[in-house]
Amino acid sequence: MILFLLILITSFLGCSCDIPADADTFRVLSYNVENLFDATLDGTEHAEYQDPGKWSERSYRFRLRNLGRILLDPALNHPDVIILQEIENERVVEDLLTFHLAKKGYRSYAVAQTEGSPISVGAISRHPIIHSSVHAVPQGRNILEVIVETPVEEVVIFALHAKSQIGEFSESEPLRIENAKSVSLASRDYYDNAVLICGDFNQNPRVVHEHEGVQTALVDVVHPQAKLYGRAGSLLISGSEDFLGPGIFYNPYLAEDSRLEGSYCYGGAWHQYDQILLSASLFDRKKWEYSSFEVIRFPYLLNSDGTPRRWNLKTLSGYSDHLPVMVTLTRSPWGI
Repeated sequence: MILFLLILITSFLGCSCDIPADADTFRVLSYNVENLFDATLDGTEHAEYQDPGKWSERSYRFRLRNLGRILLDPALNHPDVIILQEIENERVVEDLLTFHLAKKGYRSYAVAQTEGSPISVGAISRHPIIHSSVHAVPQGRNILEVIVETPVEEVVIFALHAKSQIGEFSESEPLRIENAKSVSLASRDYYDNAVLICGDFNQNPRVVHEHEGVQTALVDVVHPQAKLYGRAGSLLISGSEDFLGPGIFYNPYLAEDSRLEGSYCYGGAWHQYDQILLSASLFDRKKWEYSSFEVIRFPYLLNSDGTPRRWNLKTLSGYSDHLPVMVTLTRSPWGI
């Protein structure tokens, strides 16, 4: 059975909505928070979280506090939508709202769970979520779709968490392709809309150039086999707005002038796994327009060597093995 929950939070904890109103800017943050489980033992958690001597209500509250510190950091300017990967379930989102986010205007959320998976994806919004649905991925985690009502236009957001790179590439890549195929098909209903595809893709944007002759989940549209791979389910991406169109999404990492570092470090190498892709309509000078993309590198998120300060279950400190990423949209001055 596929589990899915949408809850609209309208009036609890009061509202000290001290967030400056900004009808001209829309920010979306995506963050793999690294296995954030609640304090209730269900038996599906990772082994280290099934030991009550290590994981308890107290340690759970420490994690929520640390996550809340990031999400409410004034330097982020309170993102309009927060996309989370590796949360256990809806209770995590409820508690995050109850103890940290609700007083800052966050009211709507949606969580998509997958049978047999200990982790889920979720969306939290300061604006009304007016539609939500789940898209199944064969042998993978479900993709969450939400439509958010904003002062300028409705924004369609897909939240995903693709298969990890653990194991042989030849075995795991077909699962990532299935993920790409599912979100590519789902996005076809919104060719004329503002669409964002957010999450941990577990793959670098230039991967197709590193595996010549092999189809990959993400495919740079300039690759000679891009059209063939696109028809076979790959998600087509580009770093140039000149190549955007139906089924082709802008990826900031591929921009010619990009100096973006990765958001995840493994084996001494940085990877650009955490991505936010943008549809062509965000470059048409009409409503919301793409402004910027950044990897969030607050000093307290980093170790002394510059790598992510991941959560440490023994010391109850740290944050995640990934860094958050954020995209900013601005209202077009030529709005039609």
